Amino acid sequence: DSKMELIATGAAIVDSGTSLIVGPEPEVEALVGMLGATQVSGYYVVSCDTELPTLTFTIGGKDLAVEGKDLVINRISGMCVLGLHGVPMGRGHQMWILGNVFMRKYYVQFDWGNRRLGFARTRQATDNFV
Repeated sequence: DSKMELIATGAAIVDSGTSLIVGPEPEVEALVGMLGATQVSGYYVVSCDTELPTLTFTIGGKDLAVEGKDLVINRISGMCVLGLHGVPMGRGHQMWILGNVFMRKYYVQFDWGNRRLGFARTRQATDNFV
């Protein structure tokens, strides 16, 4: 089981107004490069036969994992579009923006009074029995 750590960025925000998982361009490019992804019309794509790794974000000492299959936001002709995007960020302002790709996996409670966030795994469609 191989593990790669990207620790250059120590900040993240959770944002329901952002569709993708967005990170500093150099870190995202390193990650998608390891996946063999190519950029098409501003999106990273891989063959749907590619085994995608789990991405884990450590927030407040807790590991929050997004499985590889959950990174896929669309499938087109055997190609999988990834919900990852890299943007250039100024020095000292680098962060990850954990948008809807992340928030589909985690319920987020914003506790403004105590200046904290709470996370809980969401129920998956297969968990709902009728």
